[in-house]
Amino acid sequence: MHQDMPSMNPDLPAPRPGQQAEFARQLKLMITKHLSFPSIVTWVIYNEGWGQLNTTDFELTRMVKNSDPTRPVLYVTGFHDHGAGDFHDNHHYPYPQCGTPFYSLPSSPYDPSRNRIAVQGEFGGIGHIPGRHNLWNVQSQLDNLNQTYEITSTIDIWNYRATRFVEDLRDQAQFFNCSGGVYTQTTDVEGETNGLLTYDRRVLRPNLERWQKLISEIYAAPHQAAGKHEVSQAKPDKSQLLLPALVIK
Repeated sequence: MHQDMPSMNPDLPAPRPGQQAEFARQLKLMITKHLSFPSIVTWVIYNEGWGQLNTTDFELTRMVKNSDPTRPVLYVTGFHDHGAGDFHDNHHYPYPQCGTPFYSLPSSPYDPSRNRIAVQGEFGGIGHIPGRHNLWNVQSQLDNLNQTYEITSTIDIWNYRATRFVEDLRDQAQFFNCSGGVYTQTTDVEGETNGLLTYDRRVLRPNLERWQKLISEIYAAPHQAAGKHEVSQAKPDKSQLLLPALVIK
């Protein structure tokens, strides 16, 4: 799992020096408390720039690496990447832009010369409105069911659209520098109807056979790419250390 540091409020002004020092203290405490959990594969300092200053990127990354030299550091997932840490992480809906030269603001293009792991921290978000009995039956949600990245009218169309974006991730693993992605999301939640399962867990949207085939193709993508190019005997850089994987958030 990717262990996030709880973010500061993105709607508040930038943190003052005392607030930033407290954030750093709690970040170090979180790492110390969770060092022994083997399921944690990386530490995530910021999400989409929430509470992020432009002057602390490398300082906080060094602190995290000194606290735990055994795990890579994802300085910021999503936006406002300034080159710190071991990952280049892109957030984009609905389609991925993982390890690619094309991008959308406020993300940035992947730079292979920086020797960083490219991941798609979030993508997907295809909505489908089920029957009212499958929803979180609260009027505030019912009034905003169409507030998602894309709405589909049937489960068949939901599968058609969602698998197109998983295919994009597969292709980016084969033809660019993508090492993994996180599809949003496992279940519908109170304010979003873009899950693999509905809020009551009664309706499963994915065509399992089709999704299983696509996921296996994602894992096979780097081997297919290697077959088209001369395989180097040099020590692999960081961008080659992770096999592509699809995770459901």
